[in-house]
Amino acid sequence: MAEFNPFINHFNKLRNFSRLVYLYGCYSREDAKLFQIGKRTFDEELRRMRVFLKEDEYLSVEKEGKKALPCVVEDFFREVENPLINIYFSKTSTSLQTTLFFMILQILNSSKDKKATTNEIMDKIYFALDERTKDRAVDSSIKRTLKQMQSMGIIRFLKKEKVYVLSNTIERLFKGFSRDELKNIYLSVLFFINTNVPNVPGWFLKESLEKYLLKNGEEEFIKEANQLFWFTYIPHHYVLDEEIVWRFWYAASLGNKVKIWYYPRSGSQKKEYSCIPLRIIYDVKLGRWYFIILDEKEINTLPASRVEKIEILDEKFDRSLFEKFWPVIEKCFFVSVPLKEEGFKKIRFRFVLDKDTNYNFVLNRVKRELKGAHIEMISQNEFVVDYELSNLKEIKPWLRSFSHRVVVEDDSPDSQKLRQEMMDEWREILKNYGDIQ
Repeated sequence: MAEFNPFINHFNKLRNFSRLVYLYGCYSREDAKLFQIGKRTFDEELRRMRVFLKEDEYLSVEKEGKKALPCVVEDFFREVENPLINIYFSKTSTSLQTTLFFMILQILNSSKDKKATTNEIMDKIYFALDERTKDRAVDSSIKRTLKQMQSMGIIRFLKKEKVYVLSNTIERLFKGFSRDELKNIYLSVLFFINTNVPNVPGWFLKESLEKYLLKNGEEEFIKEANQLFWFTYIPHHYVLDEEIVWRFWYAASLGNKVKIWYYPRSGSQKKEYSCIPLRIIYDVKLGRWYFIILDEKEINTLPASRVEKIEILDEKFDRSLFEKFWPVIEKCFFVSVPLKEEGFKKIRFRFVLDKDTNYNFVLNRVKRELKGAHIEMISQNEFVVDYELSNLKEIKPWLRSFSHRVVVEDDSPDSQKLRQEMMDEWREILKNYGDIQ
């Protein structure tokens, strides 16, 4: 049987599987087919998560009869870590390339002046490798790894001396800062990686700073710093999609079209879109990314959680298209764009405030969150809002957040439909509380 390799060339399968485990945590190996995941793939990706997630710390398995349900367990009050960030360590190519990467680092670190020629590196690697690996003729792999490390800025090649040298060690990188400055930087990084996105590079910077400070005897400071903040209920799964978010953004900045592999909500067949990247939306409450695209002269919104991968195409697009579609996108309440045949829906809301309200917070919130809405003041405590919606469903949670202070008027077919849906949902809610007098 082939030896299991936790490292992967392509992150797409593990990303999809990690979403399933983190977001739901209630699906077993037998349920995997619901998400187009084979049983063998389920086993392999779960094994990878065990490697990179510290099974006894973050990864747990619950039992439902004979079914085993893997899930991620976090304690927001105990630590300020995002365990999913460790899954990116799997994306390191083959086990041989990973071995060569760290061996080259060790060789340069142990060499005089942190320098070594290509032949010196190759001789030391051959001496350390086992016979089975040597038989694979690793010369080309070593040279390829050296070139990759050079492109990443980890090492440099000095042409005059014909040697490779380490570009930066942690000590060199941080030696220009005082201890107090590094502590302040650590606290700042710790705060911003938990409150801003995208932030995957920030997590790795935090880890480097932490290792450096611990090496210099700052265990007590690190402990106190990690107890300073409580970042409660942060939806950490957003880091799984950052790679494709960056790719989407990069294509848009270059003016290149993209190809997107997407799993629709209904149906098992994967769809492919060759399209124009228009906008990225991030839902701060639920930690979800969305892509707005232009596909064959129609705007569409794709949740990043259903995107398998994105490829940047060579074909360019006309940036003037943005100007044409901006007004439509900015008119949308959240992420839903209007269907071509239906367009926007006209809705009217009536807000009636409590009589003892001194500050009209509700009015200010409506002005801030309903861009382009027409507001008519009826009295100091009552106003009517006319608004155009692309999707009735996504406005409902927003309306419910105002409790009894808002009601949907029935002056148009769309308003009547929304009003009826809201009434039906409230009736279902009331059933759970029994007879309320």
